[in-house]
Amino acid sequence: MTTEAKDRAAGMAALVTCQGLARSYGKGANALVAVHSVTCELRPGQQVAITGPSGSGKTTLLHLLAGLDRPTAGRIAWPALDDRPRGRVGVVFQGPSLLPPLNVAENVALPLIIAGVEDAEAKERALIALATIGLAGLAGSLPEELSGGQAQRVAVARVLAAEPRLIIADEPTAQLDSDLARRVVDLLVGVASRLEAALVVATHDPLVAARLPATWTMSDGALTC
Repeated sequence: MTTEAKDRAAGMAALVTCQGLARSYGKGANALVAVHSVTCELRPGQQVAITGPSGSGKTTLLHLLAGLDRPTAGRIAWPALDDRPRGRVGVVFQGPSLLPPLNVAENVALPLIIAGVEDAEAKERALIALATIGLAGLAGSLPEELSGGQAQRVAVARVLAAEPRLIIADEPTAQLDSDLARRVVDLLVGVASRLEAALVVATHDPLVAARLPATWTMSDGALTC
């Protein structure tokens, strides 16, 4: 993030604030504590890699930051989003996330339609997003016709079309070779910069983490910023 962007972000409300955040599953002695005592703040335009071993709580924390899950203790808020993360946070999942019956353009447009955007506008925004990242030629293709790298790039186009304030990516390169991984990360960083959105990427790959200015580390459900 540039100095100008940092100065601008300093005068803006935080996108996400967490105080003593915790998420557990189950009850009593058998309860699994996935995230505990997390206190952090994410500001507009900030780009962060979250690292840590499998099972450390990265995915659970991302779901909490995106508003896809609710904490069992502590507090999370989205001040700059009027505490309404839905439709303002874009998520790129680790595994396949495209619906098989829909073509690429329809997959990109679907979240917009669900959010209440008119079909024609949603389609236009989807095609623009695909063209922006060089995938216009795949608009009519079905997910089964795509490579793994192409599918992840379509997932990024879906985020771009929605124009979120915060982009969250959960191990987006885990199933890609090093060259495709680099291209997907470059694409995520470019899209975040284009939208002036914050970006959080969970990753095991030190090369991916090195592409982002800040690194947070998770271990046994605890976060070190």
